[in-house]
Amino acid sequence: MQGAGQHETQFDVDLYARSQLNLRRLKSRLPTGSVEDLAREVLARLNRPASEKLAEQPAADQIDAFCYALLSNDDQAGAMFIQEVRRAGASVEVIYLKYLADAACQLGRWWDEDRVSFTDVTRGTSRLYAIMHAMRHHVPITAPATAKSAHFVSVPGETHTLGVRMAADLFRRDGWDVTLLIGKSHEELVAEIGESHSIVIGISAAGGHALDALSKLVVALRLEKPDAALFVSGQILETDADTVSLMDIDGMAHDFETAQALIECHWDKVSARQNSLI
Repeated sequence: MQGAGQHETQFDVDLYARSQLNLRRLKSRLPTGSVEDLAREVLARLNRPASEKLAEQPAADQIDAFCYALLSNDDQAGAMFIQEVRRAGASVEVIYLKYLADAACQLGRWWDEDRVSFTDVTRGTSRLYAIMHAMRHHVPITAPATAKSAHFVSVPGETHTLGVRMAADLFRRDGWDVTLLIGKSHEELVAEIGESHSIVIGISAAGGHALDALSKLVVALRLEKPDAALFVSGQILETDADTVSLMDIDGMAHDFETAQALIECHWDKVSARQNSLI
């Protein structure tokens, strides 16, 4: 078993605080319906079946206590609960597939039963998301970075796709294996990217009309594929860059040269990290 100090390093407190604050600010700029969509997205993505191999099964009262911490007036209570669980020896897998998943299920149930308000649930889901995000760097990368590969996508409902098509062609020219996804629904995008080995996702959005779809897609991909880096480009950065920056993405690119520099730099860092582990 690892020591307490090692467990504490598994949780990025600063990233937790920043993620929670940014998501709260993002929600303040979206219509109520979109905020509810984000809350349900978090609950749905985190509430997934646990592996039967997991020996640790948190007691019901532990999950209830975690949920109450998530709903409390203390921004740090939920994070502190998880840090204590980590110090007690729980693995990242158990945190994801039991504590976060069971809490998402419980919060969803309480919401459906009107035991908690919309405001309560949006607060709780923001904290669940931030906890997951604070631990994302400790999720194993799905595949070795031996070949440059990426998914380039347009947000659901987007019709202006020339820019992302051109970017895909230019990256292919430079030796990248690029999968281009255009005209796909939200669920189709998340499912295909989630099952892929890509750790670079380029998302194109043509304007402010795409903010709702973009925010929902970013949240879903963060939860479904936490090892992936997300980069946003397109006309939306000319009008809504401040709002996009609240989505905790890994980079914004107003032009191809910037996108190329950001993505190549990220790939080099991932490759170096993997080589150091060999």
